[in-house]
Amino acid sequence: MTTTERRDRWCGSWEPPAFERWAADRAAGCGPHLVPVVQVGRCPSGHLAVEVLRPTTRTLDETLDGLGVPTEGVAVTLTVPLLQLAASARQGALELGAVPTDGVGVDDAGAVIVADRPAGGAPICADAGGVVPEVPTAPSDPDGARQLVLAARAVWDRVDARAPARNTVDPALDAARDGDAALVSEALALVLAAAPPRPVRLARSTAASLDAALGPAVTPSAAGDLGALVVRIVREVLEHGIPLGRTRRLPVRHAVVGVVVAGGLVSAALGVR
Repeated sequence: MTTTERRDRWCGSWEPPAFERWAADRAAGCGPHLVPVVQVGRCPSGHLAVEVLRPTTRTLDETLDGLGVPTEGVAVTLTVPLLQLAASARQGALELGAVPTDGVGVDDAGAVIVADRPAGGAPICADAGGVVPEVPTAPSDPDGARQLVLAARAVWDRVDARAPARNTVDPALDAARDGDAALVSEALALVLAAAPPRPVRLARSTAASLDAALGPAVTPSAAGDLGALVVRIVREVLEHGIPLGRTRRLPVRHAVVGVVVAGGLVSAALGVR
Protein backbone atom coordinates (compact mmCIF):
# COMPACT_ATOMS: atom_id res chain seq x y z
CA MET A 1 0.00 0.00 0.00
CA THR A 2 1.25 3.45 -0.92
CA THR A 3 0.22 6.23 1.45
CA THR A 4 -0.19 9.69 -0.06
CA GLU A 5 1.05 12.81 1.64
CA ARG A 6 -1.25 14.02 4.38
CA ARG A 7 -1.27 16.09 7.56
CA ASP A 8 -2.42 14.61 10.87
CA ARG A 9 -3.47 16.72 13.86
CA TRP A 10 -3.07 15.54 17.45
CA CYS A 11 -3.45 17.05 20.89
CA GLY A 12 -2.15 16.03 24.30
CA SER A 13 -5.48 15.50 26.02
CA TRP A 14 -4.73 11.90 26.97
CA GLU A 15 -1.32 12.17 28.69
CA PRO A 16 0.10 15.71 28.39
CA PRO A 17 3.66 15.08 29.72
CA ALA A 18 4.33 12.21 27.30
CA PHE A 19 2.79 14.17 24.43
CA GLU A 20 4.94 17.20 25.19
CA ARG A 21 8.09 15.07 25.08
CA TRP A 22 6.96 13.50 21.83
CA ALA A 23 6.27 16.88 20.23
CA ALA A 24 9.57 18.34 21.45
CA ASP A 25 11.52 15.45 19.88
CA ARG A 26 9.98 16.19 16.48
CA ALA A 27 9.60 19.95 16.49
CA ALA A 28 13.25 20.71 15.72
CA GLY A 29 16.00 18.59 14.26
CA CYS A 30 14.10 15.31 14.39
CA GLY A 31 16.23 13.92 11.56
CA PRO A 32 15.22 12.48 8.19
CA HIS A 33 13.58 9.30 9.48
CA LEU A 34 10.80 10.66 11.72
CA VAL A 35 7.73 12.49 10.50
CA PRO A 36 8.18 16.18 11.36
CA VAL A 37 5.92 18.49 13.33
CA VAL A 38 5.15 21.44 11.02
CA GLN A 39 2.83 23.45 13.30
CA VAL A 40 2.41 23.77 17.06
CA GLY A 41 -0.46 25.44 18.88
CA ARG A 42 -3.42 24.67 21.09
CA CYS A 43 -6.62 22.83 20.37
CA PRO A 44 -10.00 24.48 21.09
CA SER A 45 -9.96 22.89 24.54
CA GLY A 46 -6.58 24.38 25.40
CA HIS A 47 -4.38 21.30 25.07
CA LEU A 48 -1.05 21.40 23.29
CA ALA A 49 -1.69 20.49 19.65
CA VAL A 50 0.54 19.69 16.69
CA GLU A 51 0.21 19.13 12.97
CA VAL A 52 2.38 16.33 11.60
CA LEU A 53 3.40 15.98 7.96
CA ARG A 54 3.29 12.40 6.66
CA PRO A 55 5.03 12.22 3.29
CA THR A 56 4.15 9.89 0.45
CA THR A 57 5.68 6.47 1.13
CA ARG A 58 5.41 2.81 0.30
CA THR A 59 4.89 0.49 3.21
CA LEU A 60 7.88 -1.60 4.19
CA ASP A 61 6.16 -4.83 3.08
CA GLU A 62 5.39 -3.40 -0.35
CA THR A 63 8.96 -2.17 -0.68
CA LEU A 64 10.34 -5.60 0.19
CA ASP A 65 7.98 -7.25 -2.29
CA GLY A 66 9.28 -4.91 -4.97
CA LEU A 67 12.89 -5.64 -4.10
CA GLY A 68 12.44 -9.41 -4.09
CA VAL A 69 15.64 -10.60 -2.40
CA PRO A 70 17.44 -7.50 -1.08
CA THR A 71 21.21 -7.53 -0.89
CA GLU A 72 22.95 -7.23 2.45
CA GLY A 73 23.84 -3.63 1.59
CA VAL A 74 20.23 -2.70 0.90
CA ALA A 75 19.18 -4.40 4.15
CA VAL A 76 21.74 -2.28 5.99
CA THR A 77 20.31 0.90 4.45
CA LEU A 78 16.76 -0.04 5.48
CA THR A 79 17.47 -1.29 8.99
CA VAL A 80 20.13 1.04 10.39
CA PRO A 81 17.64 3.96 10.83
CA LEU A 82 15.13 1.63 12.51
CA LEU A 83 17.70 0.35 14.99
CA GLN A 84 19.08 3.83 15.66
CA LEU A 85 15.61 5.06 16.58
CA ALA A 86 14.93 1.95 18.67
CA ALA A 87 18.23 2.41 20.55
CA SER A 88 17.45 6.07 21.26
CA ALA A 89 14.02 5.10 22.57
CA ARG A 90 15.47 2.38 24.79
CA GLN A 91 18.01 4.88 26.16
CA GLY A 92 15.25 7.36 26.99
CA ALA A 93 16.59 9.91 24.52
CA LEU A 94 13.53 9.69 22.26
CA GLU A 95 9.81 9.55 23.07
CA LEU A 96 8.48 6.92 20.70
CA GLY A 97 4.83 6.02 20.38
CA ALA A 98 3.23 2.86 19.03
CA VAL A 99 4.04 2.14 15.39
CA PRO A 100 0.99 1.07 13.33
CA THR A 101 1.20 -1.50 10.54
CA ASP A 102 1.70 1.23 7.94
CA GLY A 103 3.93 3.29 10.22
CA VAL A 104 7.21 2.22 8.61
CA GLY A 105 7.48 3.37 5.01
CA VAL A 106 10.05 4.09 2.32
CA ASP A 107 9.91 7.29 0.28
CA ASP A 108 10.78 7.79 -3.39
CA ALA A 109 14.43 8.38 -2.51
CA GLY A 110 14.66 5.04 -0.70
CA ALA A 111 14.79 6.57 2.79
CA VAL A 112 12.98 4.95 5.72
CA ILE A 113 10.27 7.09 7.34
CA VAL A 114 8.71 6.19 10.70
CA ALA A 115 5.27 7.59 11.53
CA ASP A 116 4.45 6.52 15.08
CA ARG A 117 1.26 7.37 16.95
CA PRO A 118 2.06 10.25 19.34
CA ALA A 119 2.72 9.06 22.87
CA GLY A 120 -0.03 10.44 25.11
CA GLY A 121 -1.81 11.96 22.11
CA ALA A 122 -5.34 11.77 20.79
CA PRO A 123 -7.14 13.15 17.74
CA ILE A 124 -7.39 16.90 18.10
CA CYS A 125 -10.44 18.28 19.96
CA ALA A 126 -13.07 19.29 17.44
CA ASP A 127 -14.83 22.08 19.32
CA ALA A 128 -14.30 24.78 21.93
CA GLY A 129 -16.81 23.34 24.39
CA GLY A 130 -14.19 21.66 26.52
CA VAL A 131 -14.92 18.25 25.07
CA VAL A 132 -11.98 15.92 25.55
CA PRO A 133 -11.54 13.18 22.94
CA GLU A 134 -12.12 9.65 24.10
CA VAL A 135 -9.05 7.88 25.40
CA PRO A 136 -7.63 5.98 22.41
CA THR A 137 -7.82 2.23 22.53
CA ALA A 138 -4.50 0.92 23.76
CA PRO A 139 -2.60 -0.61 20.83
CA SER A 140 -1.92 -4.34 20.97
CA ASP A 141 1.81 -3.59 21.17
CA PRO A 142 2.53 -0.08 22.51
CA ASP A 143 6.32 -0.64 22.53
CA GLY A 144 7.47 1.33 19.51
CA ALA A 145 11.10 0.30 19.90
CA ARG A 146 10.12 -3.36 19.83
CA GLN A 147 8.08 -2.80 16.68
CA LEU A 148 11.03 -1.15 14.95
CA VAL A 149 13.32 -4.07 15.82
CA LEU A 150 10.69 -6.46 14.45
CA ALA A 151 10.57 -4.38 11.25
CA ALA A 152 14.36 -4.66 10.97
CA ARG A 153 14.09 -8.42 11.47
CA ALA A 154 11.49 -8.60 8.71
CA VAL A 155 13.94 -6.95 6.32
CA TRP A 156 16.74 -9.40 7.12
CA ASP A 157 14.31 -12.30 6.75
CA ARG A 158 14.13 -11.38 3.04
CA VAL A 159 17.92 -11.47 2.58
CA ASP A 160 19.37 -14.66 1.09
CA ALA A 161 19.56 -17.21 3.91
CA ARG A 162 23.07 -18.16 2.73
CA ALA A 163 24.42 -14.66 3.37
CA PRO A 164 27.18 -14.91 6.01
CA ALA A 165 25.94 -11.83 7.89
CA ARG A 166 22.67 -13.54 8.81
CA ASN A 167 24.51 -15.92 11.15
CA THR A 168 25.26 -13.00 13.48
CA VAL A 169 22.58 -10.44 12.63
CA ASP A 170 19.53 -12.68 13.07
CA PRO A 171 20.33 -13.79 16.66
CA ALA A 172 21.28 -10.23 17.61
CA LEU A 173 17.96 -8.87 16.37
CA ASP A 174 16.05 -11.60 18.19
CA ALA A 175 17.84 -10.67 21.41
CA ALA A 176 17.26 -6.94 20.85
CA ARG A 177 13.52 -7.34 20.33
CA ASP A 178 12.78 -7.31 24.06
CA GLY A 179 16.25 -6.30 25.19
CA ASP A 180 17.65 -3.13 26.68
CA ALA A 181 19.52 -0.31 24.95
CA ALA A 182 22.81 -2.22 25.06
CA LEU A 183 21.38 -5.17 23.12
CA VAL A 184 19.79 -2.91 20.52
CA SER A 185 23.08 -1.04 20.12
CA GLU A 186 24.92 -4.35 19.76
CA ALA A 187 22.54 -5.41 17.00
CA LEU A 188 23.03 -2.03 15.32
CA ALA A 189 26.82 -2.47 15.39
CA LEU A 190 26.56 -5.92 13.80
CA VAL A 191 24.26 -4.60 11.06
CA LEU A 192 26.69 -1.76 10.31
CA ALA A 193 29.52 -4.29 10.05
CA ALA A 194 27.52 -6.64 7.80
CA ALA A 195 28.07 -4.77 4.53
CA PRO A 196 28.49 -1.27 3.10
CA PRO A 197 25.08 0.40 2.71
CA ARG A 198 23.64 0.35 -0.78
CA PRO A 199 20.89 2.56 -2.27
CA VAL A 200 17.33 1.28 -2.33
CA ARG A 201 16.15 1.34 -5.91
CA LEU A 202 12.39 0.96 -6.04
CA ALA A 203 10.99 -0.42 -9.27
CA ARG A 204 7.64 0.85 -10.39
CA SER A 205 4.87 -1.62 -11.08
CA THR A 206 5.03 -3.36 -14.46
CA ALA A 207 1.95 -1.60 -15.81
CA ALA A 208 3.11 1.81 -14.67
CA SER A 209 6.62 1.23 -16.04
CA LEU A 210 5.38 0.19 -19.44
CA ASP A 211 2.80 2.96 -19.63
CA ALA A 212 5.42 5.54 -18.74
CA ALA A 213 7.89 4.10 -21.22
CA LEU A 214 5.50 3.46 -24.10
CA GLY A 215 3.30 6.51 -23.74
CA PRO A 216 0.75 7.01 -26.52
CA ALA A 217 0.60 4.65 -29.49
CA VAL A 218 3.51 5.06 -31.91
CA THR A 219 2.53 7.01 -35.01
CA PRO A 220 4.55 7.45 -38.21
CA SER A 221 5.67 10.88 -37.01
CA ALA A 222 6.91 9.34 -33.76
CA ALA A 223 8.62 6.36 -35.39
CA GLY A 224 11.97 8.09 -34.99
CA ASP A 225 11.66 7.75 -31.22
CA LEU A 226 11.31 3.96 -31.40
CA GLY A 227 15.02 3.40 -30.84
CA ALA A 228 15.02 5.56 -27.71
CA LEU A 229 11.93 3.70 -26.52
CA VAL A 230 13.67 0.34 -26.87
CA VAL A 231 16.72 1.67 -25.04
CA ARG A 232 14.55 2.86 -22.14
CA ILE A 233 12.79 -0.50 -21.84
CA VAL A 234 16.07 -2.45 -21.97
CA ARG A 235 17.60 -0.13 -19.36
CA GLU A 236 14.55 -0.63 -17.12
CA VAL A 237 14.97 -4.41 -17.32
CA LEU A 238 18.73 -4.30 -16.74
CA GLU A 239 18.48 -1.97 -13.73
CA HIS A 240 15.40 -3.38 -12.02
CA GLY A 241 15.03 -6.93 -13.38
CA ILE A 242 12.46 -8.81 -15.43
CA PRO A 243 8.87 -8.05 -14.30
CA LEU A 244 7.05 -10.93 -12.61
CA GLY A 245 3.54 -9.79 -11.86
CA ARG A 246 2.81 -6.32 -10.49
CA THR A 247 5.50 -5.96 -7.84
CA ARG A 248 8.14 -8.67 -8.08
CA ARG A 249 11.12 -8.68 -10.42
CA LEU A 250 13.73 -11.31 -11.32
CA PRO A 251 17.31 -10.00 -11.49
CA VAL A 252 18.73 -10.40 -15.00
CA ARG A 253 21.79 -12.27 -13.74
CA HIS A 254 19.53 -14.88 -12.12
CA ALA A 255 17.66 -15.34 -15.39
CA VAL A 256 20.93 -15.71 -17.32
CA VAL A 257 22.25 -18.29 -14.88
CA GLY A 258 18.98 -20.22 -15.15
CA VAL A 259 19.16 -20.24 -18.97
CA VAL A 260 22.79 -21.40 -18.92
CA VAL A 261 22.05 -24.19 -16.45
CA ALA A 262 18.98 -25.30 -18.41
CA GLY A 263 20.98 -25.28 -21.64
CA GLY A 264 23.71 -27.37 -20.02
CA LEU A 265 21.21 -29.93 -18.77
CA VAL A 266 19.60 -30.22 -22.20
CA SER A 267 22.98 -30.64 -23.87
CA ALA A 268 23.98 -33.30 -21.34
CA ALA A 269 20.74 -35.16 -21.89
CA LEU A 270 21.19 -35.13 -25.68
CA GLY A 271 24.79 -36.26 -25.27
CA VAL A 272 23.70 -39.27 -23.25
CA ARG A 273 21.54 -40.40 -26.14
